[in-house]
Amino acid sequence: MKFEYTVKIFSLKELEEKGVAVDSENNLIYACRTDGSCEVHDVKVEQLDKLSSVLNGMGDDGWELVQLIFHPSGIISFWKRMAEK
Repeated sequence: MKFEYTVKIFSLKELEEKGVAVDSENNLIYACRTDGSCEVHDVKVEQLDKLSSVLNGMGDDGWELVQLIFHPSGIISFWKRMAEK
């Protein structure tokens, strides 16, 4: 069995365009400190649904989410799927 991998960065602008609010005025999805560490908090159900929709777009193309990393510039995601022979 062979796999292929890809890394996708969802920028803050791209997330906002897809309806995921990333600012404290609307609904803070994650917060990053000046040292670069980030954490998720204060997430409303609607925002989880919108973020799930963004991720499901990759899943529709056969990609399986391996990991998400929250970064000050957006979300870095790691994906894998079965490679064609």
